[in-house]
Amino acid sequence: MMFKRILSALEARPYPNEHSCRLKDPGKYKKFARKNCHQKHDGKCIDYIFGIINENESELQAMRYPTKAWTEKAARAHCSGKSGTFEAAKEEESLDGPERRYLPFAQEMRVVDDGDGKMIVEGYPIVYNVYAPIWMFREIIRPGAATEVLKTADELVLWDHESSQPMARRSNKTLEVKEDDHGVHIRADISKTVWGRNGFEAIKNKVINKMSFAFDVDGEGQKWHTDEVEGVKIQTREIVKFAHLYDYSPVSYPAYKQTSVDARSKELAFRYRPDPEVSGEGGAVAPEDVVEAGIKIAQARVKRITFYLEGAKNGH
Repeated sequence: MMFKRILSALEARPYPNEHSCRLKDPGKYKKFARKNCHQKHDGKCIDYIFGIINENESELQAMRYPTKAWTEKAARAHCSGKSGTFEAAKEEESLDGPERRYLPFAQEMRVVDDGDGKMIVEGYPIVYNVYAPIWMFREIIRPGAATEVLKTADELVLWDHESSQPMARRSNKTLEVKEDDHGVHIRADISKTVWGRNGFEAIKNKVINKMSFAFDVDGEGQKWHTDEVEGVKIQTREIVKFAHLYDYSPVSYPAYKQTSVDARSKELAFRYRPDPEVSGEGGAVAPEDVVEAGIKIAQARVKRITFYLEGAKNGH
């Protein structure tokens, strides 16, 4: 039986909120499909991962046990009965650390010439009320999301998010941060450090003109729901309150494609995503809708939603 939902690189390995039972080596497949709650055991859902052999054939490759319903002991026992290789859900503590985000519609970082010879750069790294395509969902930051955190935050401007290369900081008054209806605006004097002085020319000449920011959001600071956009169901993450803001960074490769930073941010973003079988909302798009959704969304230029996983080797 061929299932239409093709997994992303993130979904093709266990989440922090599910145990895994590997039945077949994932290395033999190039693509995978997932069926949520494909089977129940004692009233508890088991999600199935299928390895796709060809266009018309697939086979069961792994089972997943949501931790909201399954203890590790129960999941391990069920997996043992199926002669599978068990992998417990990852500990939540392993997901400590900031998310990093580049918003393609944010104002470019630019040099300000105020006539006094200072090395001033400014821009809006955080923009409110605009939907951004983020991996397999869309994300929107609501006005006021930074209001509380900006009262106590001591953010830095870092070169490419490198903590060893600070350019400016709020606590020494080389960085000014203001929130308005548009978003979070920064203005920084980057002349006080060697990395700032070196980076100024690159920003001035537009060799570097993009910004990214690092942040944390806890469970109360975000909302997940499924919306219908032009007849297509798509998950939406609303950020309503930042827990922390760490830094704003001029970046060389703002999307972080194919890097550990990008993979880490994906895991953090999904940490508080609700389980659709438990909550009745949020969670995954229905399998039957995904291919059609992908086509329509691509036509709408939401380019970061991808359904094809090439050569996933780990964590099934």
